[in-house]
Amino acid sequence: MENKLKLQIMDYNLYLEGIFNKQPSFVICDQHNLKVKTKNEYFKFEISLNLHLQWIYVEGQINEVRFENHSLKGPIENLEKLKNCLDCRVIYLGAAQLYEQYLIVKEDEFKKTMVVKSKTKGGLYFCKAYKKEIRENEHKFLKELKILRMLKENKNVVRVLEVFESKHNYYMIMEYMIRNLEQDYTHEENQIIIKEILNILEDLNQKSIIHGQIRPKNFMFNKDNVMKLIGFSKTKIIQEEVQGEDIYDLHRILLHLNGLSQNVLDYENGYYPHIPSHGTNFLKSLLNPSKYRINIKQALTHPFLNCNENDHQIARKEMNLKFKHSFNSFQ
Repeated sequence: MENKLKLQIMDYNLYLEGIFNKQPSFVICDQHNLKVKTKNEYFKFEISLNLHLQWIYVEGQINEVRFENHSLKGPIENLEKLKNCLDCRVIYLGAAQLYEQYLIVKEDEFKKTMVVKSKTKGGLYFCKAYKKEIRENEHKFLKELKILRMLKENKNVVRVLEVFESKHNYYMIMEYMIRNLEQDYTHEENQIIIKEILNILEDLNQKSIIHGQIRPKNFMFNKDNVMKLIGFSKTKIIQEEVQGEDIYDLHRILLHLNGLSQNVLDYENGYYPHIPSHGTNFLKSLLNPSKYRINIKQALTHPFLNCNENDHQIARKEMNLKFKHSFNSFQ
């Protein structure tokens, strides 16, 4: 057998030949296990967050992966594919060898959110570090990771790329966002934003997930101008039917996009701010008591999301588009 990996992907399984503990071996990585067979031995490792791996880099490229006192080597591109196949189903060691702190975004007694820089690729990433000294943080970390993995196919949800554990912290390495949700978009762009958020909420509802913090600060854009939902630390999975908590909070986004604050609302006296193009009616429908509140399907067909910019009384035609979308995909 040649001293290299031969790899193919079939039915979510990864098959490869490699050098395991200096012995020629056959390796299978599937949904549940990492299996290794040498000439005289057979190893089976359950793929879970209890399995810890450490990737060894040489001159910025993967050279080896070590786990449970074992070693697997092979060509760089195939080790990268193995890493992608594991896809946050295991925990890595050695975060400090691969990332350096670039900027602290927020820190409290429970966790630290920061921007880190990859020592191997040079790019920037968001990193959330849960402090292990806080007993409940392990549960919070595992719950957030589970939810993000449940939503990994949703292009409008932030992606978690790697998870690490050190002596003092659990780490999530996430894709880097470049800018926040602003307040100077065109009417058509506001429609796109609201529709994409409704599509996100529909995905969450189908998976019995309540985000719990649908706020302007929890929507950001990546370098490709794709809007992403972030801020999953208080998200929960429920057993009963999902209620309208998140769609109620959509009113906060609507106000923000129109340059308005929460203070302009006066529920008790029935006062709502004027938002052009059926916007005030849409706002009222979001704020209705849960029994009468608009649902996602109804919201997507509301006149506010289906009028054109010529109907928008405060259209700002001189404005450049903040992001590029095929608006026809929402018709």
